[in-house]
Amino acid sequence: MLKQHAQAVKSSALHNIKMNDKIVISICGGAGAGKSTLAKKLARELGDTMAARIPGDYYLKSYNNEPYEEYMNTPFKYDWELIKQVIDTPIGLQAESPNFDFNKLLRIDKTGGKPFKICRYMIIDTILPYPKSNYTFRVSGPEDLRLKNIKERDKAQKTNSERNWQKMEITAKELDSKKYRFNLVLSSFNDVDVNVGKIVDYLK
Repeated sequence: MLKQHAQAVKSSALHNIKMNDKIVISICGGAGAGKSTLAKKLARELGDTMAARIPGDYYLKSYNNEPYEEYMNTPFKYDWELIKQVIDTPIGLQAESPNFDFNKLLRIDKTGGKPFKICRYMIIDTILPYPKSNYTFRVSGPEDLRLKNIKERDKAQKTNSERNWQKMEITAKELDSKKYRFNLVLSSFNDVDVNVGKIVDYLK
């Protein structure tokens, strides 16, 4: 059933958008909420030729040698302009995320990170929503669940995202401000297929 719904979404998109128009889907939420897993699964359901994920964490702005304690007490900032440049790339071309050192929170280069193809549907997962998205879906879960997920991911991937937890939470708290509007709010407790189905149904 999910595949049939995804096919209906793709058919609708092809009928309603111009040759090089794109539909930008922003998946936002606190660290450990399941954004990346959802974005990857949604891209697979819509199909590799129709949808691609932009790995938003690689578009963080670098730490600029300000006092470290001050830096850790302010929200992360994303390079929305660079993301826009990527989205404006013609459909069918290859792109690369920046090469980002997550240990030093430092961008090494504007390219050289994760490769992806420019498609009709561009799916971005970031803590804060991409300002120019067509659709914005928030994944929401309690702090204890999300921190547990971060610890498990750190262990599996041999990373240390947990050390940036304070800054990630400060960033996520901005989602509760009135300036953000969401098409749907999805629960982190849901199975990823359930949340994909909710998004696909909404897009239809």
